[in-house]
Amino acid sequence: MSTRVAARTLPRAESTTDRPRLRQSTRRSLWAYLFISPFYLTFLVFGVFPIGFSFYLAFTRWTPMESRWIGLTNFANLLQDKLVHQALFNSLWLMAVITVVQISLALGIAFVLSQSGIRFKDFFRAALFLPYITSSVVLGLVWGVILDSGGIANFALQTIGVGGIDWLGHNTGSGFWIKPAVALVTIWQFTGWNVILFAAGLQAIPHEIYEAARIDGANSWQILIQITLPMLRRIMFFVTSITIIGSVQIFDIPLMLLGGVGGAGQGTLGGAEAGGLTLSMIMYETAFSYGYFGYAATISLMLFVLLLILTVANKFFFFRDMEGA
Repeated sequence: MSTRVAARTLPRAESTTDRPRLRQSTRRSLWAYLFISPFYLTFLVFGVFPIGFSFYLAFTRWTPMESRWIGLTNFANLLQDKLVHQALFNSLWLMAVITVVQISLALGIAFVLSQSGIRFKDFFRAALFLPYITSSVVLGLVWGVILDSGGIANFALQTIGVGGIDWLGHNTGSGFWIKPAVALVTIWQFTGWNVILFAAGLQAIPHEIYEAARIDGANSWQILIQITLPMLRRIMFFVTSITIIGSVQIFDIPLMLLGGVGGAGQGTLGGAEAGGLTLSMIMYETAFSYGYFGYAATISLMLFVLLLILTVANKFFFFRDMEGA
């Protein structure tokens, strides 16, 4: 009896027929890795390497003429650069206004379109989504004409008895209205995309939950606060995150509205009083107009840290009462 047990526990010797199968399986795995290798090679060359190299550049004085290690000098200059401080303020201002207005507007429109009895839902969704698929460069140019001192926007304001507004600061030299103009165009472009996302989230909520709540005597406000919004938490976190990231990184819309980084011949970076200057714009200008790639990399690291902090804070806000979210 013990001999049989011992015989069963002995490892089976590899048969000669298993070796060809092993080689065939290895060849298949190699072919699979070969076919997916272009993606990973491209990601390493154009993704991982630039990110890693930017960390190195931030500690150097890297220009077309020289390259030398300067330690934390770029970071010290960053703390004293008033133009960077203005760009940071503009980016945070745009992030706050765009996020609050755009999310609220998109959520309200999605609620309305999700109600029964609304006709032409597909038409309204397509009309709202159309600006999102339009090039930001084209939108910036078109809205630059609309918001010009003699454009359609001021004509409409004058028609209702309101004086014209120097949206882009071309006439008065004031940059007060530049940020609201950039926020207006950005909200107009991306609200439709958020409406689609919220509409998908609303459709995923089972109707049985609403029916059970109404049977229990819940009114529309209680259903909204206690059922709909909590069940939309994850989609709201996603939409808020991409809105924050996009608004802080905004570049093309203010660039086109102001007729270039210099601001339509104003001679000031970001338009009058640098009112439309963002972190992405000053980073681009520093690197490709002045050739200070090391300092531009330092600005990019600041932008990365800022987005990381905002994203973590956003996650804490939505999931602070959920463990392991």
